[in-house]
Amino acid sequence: MSDVFVTPPPTISTESVLDFLYNHYGFSASIEKLSSDRDLNFKVSSKEKTYVMKIANSSEDFKVLEMQNNALRFIASQDEKIEVPLPIESNQKKDITIIEDPSGKYHARLLTYIDGDFLKDVEPDNQMLFSVGQFLGRIDQILTGFNHRSAARTFIWDAAQVNVLSRQINQSEDDRLLIEFFIKTYKENVFYHIDELSKGIIHNDGNDHNVIIGSNGKIKGIIDFGDMVFSLQALEPAVCMAYIAMNNRKSFELIASLLKGYCSAKTLSDKDLCSVVYLMCLRMCVTINMSVYRKKLFPNNDYISISEDSARNFLNNMTNDSIHKWSGDLCEYVKS
Repeated sequence: MSDVFVTPPPTISTESVLDFLYNHYGFSASIEKLSSDRDLNFKVSSKEKTYVMKIANSSEDFKVLEMQNNALRFIASQDEKIEVPLPIESNQKKDITIIEDPSGKYHARLLTYIDGDFLKDVEPDNQMLFSVGQFLGRIDQILTGFNHRSAARTFIWDAAQVNVLSRQINQSEDDRLLIEFFIKTYKENVFYHIDELSKGIIHNDGNDHNVIIGSNGKIKGIIDFGDMVFSLQALEPAVCMAYIAMNNRKSFELIASLLKGYCSAKTLSDKDLCSVVYLMCLRMCVTINMSVYRKKLFPNNDYISISEDSARNFLNNMTNDSIHKWSGDLCEYVKS
């Protein structure tokens, strides 16, 4: 398991954060702690603007933070209609700065804030999810022109790296059998043909806590680029589809709309399309695996396990026959 997932999040005091903002960015503000998986994040409200301050886990690779900032600026430079958090330079003209107090020394970033509702807090419909898929497709189309060496990394949250998951199964026997079933199904239907599938740098975390919906009922923006990776292109819609599928009764209709939206902006081959459902299920397997393992390390962080039960329930109901049917039906829907 990567050190970043076993190292406790930063514990910087409120006073240190406020002093940091004043000394490095020149303004006073109020701050509100936000939920986070492995970092320490704050909503920062000054008299003029609202920001997000992200204090990285001490085990996070500096180059990964650099990649995120570069990608955010690149996306914004290519399409002003796509709203992503943008890095703010400090008074020292740095977009990644050191913050320290008695608890330790960490890398910190100040980013613009995207106002709106999280996808988890709204009732999704087909039109909304088509717009979400289309938005993700537009980002990935832009990212075909972006490159960074840190994108090609061994990363547990890259569900396509199935051998990483296989080595790191840490659950009860029931979970182990469930995950091994979907690993086997993925290998039989996708993994052995992986060289024929499209690849690129993707956001890789379009979950319902990261997608922002505007007042018009369509996607407004997306946050948290910390899981960016060079992987299978089809994994991008598959990740978002996983969180829609596990949390909604009419899941097939909704994820089909999302996938069709994605393909309207970023072309997927027939073989890419056939891999999406298997990747979606693998993402749920990673969710279960990481939740069970990490909540033992950090029992007070409820954010770690917010999707565990929903993922397990969905996978328990997804038989071998139904996963093949979903794959075929999705392909037909997208092409219709």
